[in-house]
Order: sequence, then C-alpha cells, then structure tokens
Amino acid sequence: MKKRNITVDELLGKIPNKYELAIVAGKAARELFLKGEEKSKIMDEVFEEILEEKVKI
Repeated sequence: MKKRNITVDELLGKIPNKYELAIVAGKAARELFLKGEEKSKIMDEVFEEILEEKVKI
C-alpha cells in the first residue's frame, strides 16, 4: 500500500495560522516521542491526527 502524501495546504486548511500549526504539531510530536514511537513515523502520525481533527489548538 502506498503512503498518502500530505500537503501543507491541507494542514493549513485545518489550522490556518502557520505558526500555530507548527506549535500544535511540535507538541503532538513531543508527546509521541516521549511515549517511545519510532522517530521516522512520528510526523506522519501527527499530520494524520491534525487532518482527522484529533489534535486541538
């Protein structure tokens, strides 16, 4: 199965301010990192969560 590419425009559609997007993504990534997730998969999971609106501002 081919992995779906997530664009910046899709992420900005959910969180319109790029600075807030960076802060939210960073906090979510830190939580996953501390839980012991693999580094190579963290941002993919974070971006999916943002698109699915599981992560709130």
